[in-house]
Amino acid sequence: MKRIFTLLLAAAVAAGCSTGNKYTIKGNDEALAEMDYVLLQTIENGERNTLDSVAVADNSFVIKGEVETPTAAYLFFGAQTPEDPSQAAPLMFQIPVFLEPGNITVGKMENTTFTAKGTPLNDKQAEFNTKMTDLSNQFQTAAQSGDEQKMNDVQDQFLVVIKETIGANTDNLYGQALFQQMYYNLKPQEILDIVAMFPAESQEALASIKAEAENALKTQPGQPYIDIAQKNADGKEVTLKSVVETKGNKYVLIDFWASWCGPCMEEVPHLKQAYDKFHGRGFEIYGVSLDNDNDKWLGAIREHGMGWVQVSDLNGFDNLAAKDYAVQSIPSNFLIDAQGVIVAKNLRGEDLYKKVEELLGK
Repeated sequence: MKRIFTLLLAAAVAAGCSTGNKYTIKGNDEALAEMDYVLLQTIENGERNTLDSVAVADNSFVIKGEVETPTAAYLFFGAQTPEDPSQAAPLMFQIPVFLEPGNITVGKMENTTFTAKGTPLNDKQAEFNTKMTDLSNQFQTAAQSGDEQKMNDVQDQFLVVIKETIGANTDNLYGQALFQQMYYNLKPQEILDIVAMFPAESQEALASIKAEAENALKTQPGQPYIDIAQKNADGKEVTLKSVVETKGNKYVLIDFWASWCGPCMEEVPHLKQAYDKFHGRGFEIYGVSLDNDNDKWLGAIREHGMGWVQVSDLNGFDNLAAKDYAVQSIPSNFLIDAQGVIVAKNLRGEDLYKKVEELLGK
């Protein structure tokens, strides 16, 4: 759930200048008392571009500028004004902001989170943030009371709000930015349907997301598996095909994991439970590590007793198999039958044991 609450907006076209396109960003709040400076930056391809840097005085600041077209940017707030204005350290917090003509105000929401509003795109963002905050509070209340049904209902509502908000804003930069940040919560076909709603001028910016969704469709249940060929701990190449076609193997679980991934290691007892119970009856695991350190990879295997097939190319998330299977986060897994068809995916916790038990019997 944590990721679904996070709203980090990708940069758009670089800002230009033209008369009559002036913006003013103002902040005035007691919470700024501990802040010394504010940086206004765009971020493109991981590179920061500082548009302005101002000091915070009397709990307030003002930034003025001009833009030719609406631009997605960030306000970085920090203490101890840095010698290099391109760096925001030590950074206290940051908020996304859309640069567009008008007066933009920065203030706190009810949950003390800062937000920008006052212009069309920023108001859309503030409205979405308010809805997300309300749903987040509902989820936390349900979690504290142990109401799983309510938690699931709120999770479903999160997705509804995300899809509705993007669908209502495919004609503007906010919709594109929100989609770029939230698409991973959607199903592949939903992603493709939404991409098709954007105008032609946005298609290039969304091309990689579209390609990713198209790739993900190839690994949905009912689709044939994609072969993997990577080396095991002994440096010998082991293909997924060889494991799937091994006599006696009825189901093979492709498990994407890494030694540095806490949630992955939390899944190990569940993997071992299913493996110990069903391995002798035709269940195998083909682990694909997204580690890039050989010693840490092999150390985790030994420490946790992960005695099934293990391979890696030691390229981290650049692992070719992870790309083929459109893996965006780990742990991720795919269950394949003896005919080479994906029958289930992302079986977590007890769900893995229950699914294999359902297929092989108690």
